[in-house]
Amino acid sequence: MKINTKKLLHNDRSLMLACDQGLEHGPKDFNLKNIDPQYIFDIAHEGRYNAVIVQSGIAEKFYHGPYRDIPLVVKINGKTSLLSGEPISPQICSVDRALKIGASAIGYTLYPGSEHEGAIYENFGKVVEQAHDYGIPVIAWMYPRGKNIPNDIDTEILAYSARIGQELGADILKMKYNGDKEAYKWVVRNAGRAKLMVAGGVKGTPAEFLQKTKDVLDAGATGMAIGRNVWQSEQPFTITHALRDLMFNHRSVQDVLKYFEK
Repeated sequence: MKINTKKLLHNDRSLMLACDQGLEHGPKDFNLKNIDPQYIFDIAHEGRYNAVIVQSGIAEKFYHGPYRDIPLVVKINGKTSLLSGEPISPQICSVDRALKIGASAIGYTLYPGSEHEGAIYENFGKVVEQAHDYGIPVIAWMYPRGKNIPNDIDTEILAYSARIGQELGADILKMKYNGDKEAYKWVVRNAGRAKLMVAGGVKGTPAEFLQKTKDVLDAGATGMAIGRNVWQSEQPFTITHALRDLMFNHRSVQDVLKYFEK
């Protein structure tokens, strides 16, 4: 069956707004304004993002009305930061339930290098099979972690993780950036026909973040799946406008930084 990723793309690029951090990180990432998922959905809707990424419980309660114009990515596994040890993220939502909520794609986190690799890959294989039976794409968060991974942004580790994601059947990979545009081309190459999107990570200055975006696009990445750099910002629509112009209209970083002067 043909897997339809076009709904998540515009001119082969994509800008997604992620808010799955509540389960993963706890309330520390939020304030009294952005703790409300409706605030995130408003940004995604008004900012014309290619998708919004949330866990199933948030999607069930907020993905209604005009928000349904935004393609929805439902994360179907997750863990908290309350426990230590080798990482594993159990499945907490079925593919069927995600589709009933309205998902256009399924999200799933994998930890290459974890001692729980076998169980992680076995379950992910079943998720890919189920989603693809419906023609729904799967986005894999490829996050190498565990005591066997001394540096999770080492180029070869990232490239290996990208290859794993491709071979396990993911349609889109969400991965960290290593800060080296030329080296990152090897990571993108290892993703093959799976599209690679870069995680926004910890909030930085607009200049730093926009330059990072330009660099990953130059390296061949499809786009960005970001959260804190937008909804932690005092100017979420300014950064959104700058990102859209940079990504889709091929404007320079210097040009779009002018938006912050107005």
